[in-house]
Amino acid sequence: MPIVDFIIPDYFTRIVTWKVSETNEELLRILKLDNKRQGKYDSLTSKRKREYLGLRACLMALGLDNTVKYTPEGKPFVEGTYNISVSHSHGVVCVGASSFNIGVDIELEREEKINTIKYKFIRKDEFEFIPKDQEKDYYHILWGIKEALYKIHHGNLWSFLNHYRVEPFTLKNEKPIMCWIIDEKASVKYYAYYKKINNYYMTYVLNYE
Repeated sequence: MPIVDFIIPDYFTRIVTWKVSETNEELLRILKLDNKRQGKYDSLTSKRKREYLGLRACLMALGLDNTVKYTPEGKPFVEGTYNISVSHSHGVVCVGASSFNIGVDIELEREEKINTIKYKFIRKDEFEFIPKDQEKDYYHILWGIKEALYKIHHGNLWSFLNHYRVEPFTLKNEKPIMCWIIDEKASVKYYAYYKKINNYYMTYVLNYE
């Protein structure tokens, strides 16, 4: 099974990344979907079928496949135990499960695209701490952090420039990156982390409060 990364950053958190390289038939044999899930699978488009099987494979790897429930908005969770966050990118699925609020993001490295959109999500004060010779990594990591913040806040605040702020950080020091969700009433601190997995950037954000 192509688990490309599995980390346990703390006692309460597990994150698995899976490259969906098997055929649908191989995954269906592995997953043994019940009638309800098979019906869900049959109703999806080809792309969504791949993503759904990847999600179920990740949940199986986490030992959570049989206990996951869904909110009315479709967000997965394990009642009384885990918050769950899901991300897809070009054939790879990443799923994080934590007793803390968690947001995860997985992004294929695409330097041309990230350069095209950088002014849409990087603030002026964030540009100031980015070293010129490491722009590619910083741009992808900042994008991933803000995507994860968006997910942890259920998309209720959507402006990557106005509602999400990342404090200065350096690469490869393994320290948490301080970041914030800001609205008209308050600022809430979160802790972000990143990891390069082959040519993908995986980021995750936790709220320890």
